[in-house]
Amino acid sequence: MNASFKGKVAQEISDWENTGLINAEQAALLHQRYDPVPFQGAIFLKWLGLFAIFMLAMAVLGFIGTVLAMASPTFATLCLMALSAVVMYFGARLAAHQAQKHPFTGQALLTIGLLGLYASLSTIYLISDGDQYSNVFGWFMLITSAAAFLTAYHFHLRWPLLLALLMFFHGVGSMSEYWGHGAYILSVQDPRSMSVIALITLVLGYWHEHKLESEKLQKCIGFGHLYIIFGLLYFNMSLWLLSLDFYGYYYENANEAKDAILLWVILFTIGCIEQIVAGARLKDARFTGFGIVFLGINLYTRFYEHFWDDLSKATFFTLAGIAGLVLAFIFEKQLKPVIAPTLNPSPLKGEGVGGGEM
Repeated sequence: MNASFKGKVAQEISDWENTGLINAEQAALLHQRYDPVPFQGAIFLKWLGLFAIFMLAMAVLGFIGTVLAMASPTFATLCLMALSAVVMYFGARLAAHQAQKHPFTGQALLTIGLLGLYASLSTIYLISDGDQYSNVFGWFMLITSAAAFLTAYHFHLRWPLLLALLMFFHGVGSMSEYWGHGAYILSVQDPRSMSVIALITLVLGYWHEHKLESEKLQKCIGFGHLYIIFGLLYFNMSLWLLSLDFYGYYYENANEAKDAILLWVILFTIGCIEQIVAGARLKDARFTGFGIVFLGINLYTRFYEHFWDDLSKATFFTLAGIAGLVLAFIFEKQLKPVIAPTLNPSPLKGEGVGGGEM
């Protein structure tokens, strides 16, 4: 059983448990049979080895680049680009090897190759007197993302697809930076465009998972899952950012900004509820989970905007905690009649309480 199929089985088992089709005991039995949990110490050693390989390879690349840069910076950058392509290729070969002898080493080398490719593109631009604040670095990120996409589909690997989606959305406009005084910010350059792109990614992922992976791309099991997760994450995050007062600078006057933000709040709320409904109809815990989480974030944000300045901090967090507990109790009480018949099925006809024939 290969790694991608095991991951798909583990995901299905978790979804069955979350939707109430099986109980916790049955889920544990299925996980034990089809997705055995490895020794935790072995996982630690694997990640430690991955980190060691990553740091060693980066040190070697840095040393080679320093030596070559003494002769010609341009030549050194081109050598780095060629070496990164070779490292990426051999890393993909190791990660996709049927025997799976060195999967972590392959993933580390693949990641290093992609980093080297992006670094070489950026360096070529900078040594040619390019502007360090230019938007061209976003395009370099998209080019590197395209290389990762091609690698993922050629070698049927999910790790480069994960990196490709991460680089794609950062290239499109998501960003994070240090804002001073221990504060970090996460932002999107144009959340309106990002929400549309994320929605397209979500639809593409659902089609990929339910159509392509069962027919033409059977070796790419799990790819659609990644598209769906990234689509849901950036779709909800974009709508949430648009519902904040901070993004009122889009509009010319205060009244227009206030009306627009109210509209985005309504759309964000409807979007969260639609995801919960879609998850219930499709029996897909991913839609339900993202819908519930971001609906909670939405409610907390509205509570924060209206009462943070008017209440003491102790009162604010106490009321927020009580409201969360009350809502959780109500939802769980409503859910019990739905899950109970599934977890405790009635005896079949012809069976007694003990399961024997009557």
